[in-house]
Amino acid sequence: MSKTYAYNPKEYFTQITFIGMFCAAVFVLCIVMCVISELRLLFGFVALVAGYTVFNTFVSRSNPSEVILEEDGISFAAYGKAVKYRFEDITSFRAKDFQMTGKIFLRVNKSSLFQGRYWINTARFNDGAELFLYLLRLEHQTHPDSLKAKAWESTRPGEDKTPVLPWQIQPGEDREIKQ
Repeated sequence: MSKTYAYNPKEYFTQITFIGMFCAAVFVLCIVMCVISELRLLFGFVALVAGYTVFNTFVSRSNPSEVILEEDGISFAAYGKAVKYRFEDITSFRAKDFQMTGKIFLRVNKSSLFQGRYWINTARFNDGAELFLYLLRLEHQTHPDSLKAKAWESTRPGEDKTPVLPWQIQPGEDREIKQ
């Protein structure tokens, strides 16, 4: 069994893809301006920022349009390509969560410039609260001795922290984030 959490397609286009295309145009324009203008330093800096945005959007695919949970792993997909991490191969799963906005910055295993870094705006995904909690529980399971895990245990003493795949949840079981 598997469950796919998908970013709203219209919002993904306007918030991720369109911004990436716009930054690609800005990058090209700034490179041209570096050649013909005297403000090379300014245009070079803007080209660097725009190029980094294009790289994160289209090359490293840091903003996945789908998060796929399966029995044996988790996948992050964008623009027709998916990267799968098998649960037994995950050695590091670090989540920087922004609970008020529903965003999570993930670093999986030895993240690099090309792979393993993901911005997941769970508020824009179907069943986003469930995905948000699942990712936090997966971090807790991977790093049970971390300071963050100990703080979570002290604020939620009776709650089961192990991640449960969505199809394993019993009907009527609480799936929401407890505030």
